[in-house]
Amino acid sequence: MRIIVTGNPNYKGLCHGIREAYNHNFVEFIGRWNDWDLTDYDKVADHVKDYDVFVNSQYGPNGEQVDLLNAVYNKFETGHIINISSSAAYWNNGKEDYLKNKKALEHRSKELSKISCWGETPIRVSCISFGELGSESQLSRNDERRKISLIEAGNLVKYVIDSPRTTNLHYITLDPIQTNY
Repeated sequence: MRIIVTGNPNYKGLCHGIREAYNHNFVEFIGRWNDWDLTDYDKVADHVKDYDVFVNSQYGPNGEQVDLLNAVYNKFETGHIINISSSAAYWNNGKEDYLKNKKALEHRSKELSKISCWGETPIRVSCISFGELGSESQLSRNDERRKISLIEAGNLVKYVIDSPRTTNLHYITLDPIQTNY
């Protein structure tokens, strides 16, 4: 299985967790860090179309994730697209532009995932919305909130990738539990 992910696995974020979940094998990463312009949608889609799985992870402040999703979906013939969103969209809580972009991604993902089950396409579309990942940027805030470990997050992405081909996992959202029991 060939997997491609947008984002930098060398940064302590979700891509790092995905790389660890696959023991540094089977996954290619593209983004600014290795000179990919993810806003060159046709070029990226042409490259991605021959992969089995596309993980749309790298955030763009101007709706780039939705534009990239559309470009890849239009060139994909078969496979699985997994969009990475934020639980901020689920809770409707966060910075206005970020929320707008993540909600648009989730909406488009939902439209396409419906076609996965009820339409005429061999393309599965899923969306995972993470809250409070244990990434460099979140950990640098030095707050006391619990975070989702990058390994846990990477393993969840792997779980969705490995899910049965006869079903479509449409949407998952998760946050770390903040209370003590």
